[in-house]
Amino acid sequence: MKVITACLRAVLNFFAEVLFGCSHSKLSRPFTLNHETYEVCLDCGKQIYYSAQEMRPLTPWEVRRMKAAQAGEVKIMPVAPGRPRLVPASERNSNRAA
Repeated sequence: MKVITACLRAVLNFFAEVLFGCSHSKLSRPFTLNHETYEVCLDCGKQIYYSAQEMRPLTPWEVRRMKAAQAGEVKIMPVAPGRPRLVPASERNSNRAA
């Protein structure tokens, strides 16, 4: 009976992984090679990029931005402290005839 249960569990786990993918629950510690910091999933081997400054995994958007910056496609500009603000409609100059 244990053998049948173990086989059934293995088949269900296989189909769950095919349908939903790896959950990346078993990760290595972060390490840096060639100026890239990442963790590795011990189940599937996927590299998950990691921010050493913020101590968290990078989002897919942050990874795309990092790769584009390394390829020279995008210049990363610092955000100015005095960002423009939205002006309420009552304060806007209107070009309408009075």
